[in-house]
Amino acid sequence: MYSASAEGCITAASGLGSSSFNVFNDSRKTIEVFRGFTCDNGAPVATVGPHGATNGVVTRTVHGGVFGDDGVVGSFLVIGDYDEW
Repeated sequence: MYSASAEGCITAASGLGSSSFNVFNDSRKTIEVFRGFTCDNGAPVATVGPHGATNGVVTRTVHGGVFGDDGVVGSFLVIGDYDEW
């Protein structure tokens, strides 16, 4: 779980055989999810609006990670408040 008050690109990783992310946005902000460790690897693979959710977001698979199993790594960017639109 990450705070929507974070600024900049946040890296998220999941191991132990994961193949995708589930994203639940319980804030008034919009979140963009990207492949890989940084938010500059092309267009976002998912955009989750305020109080929205999406499941099965496929980012990048990492083989033989910290836990010895495959996992996924992605990054996300909080892009603004609903009131700003």
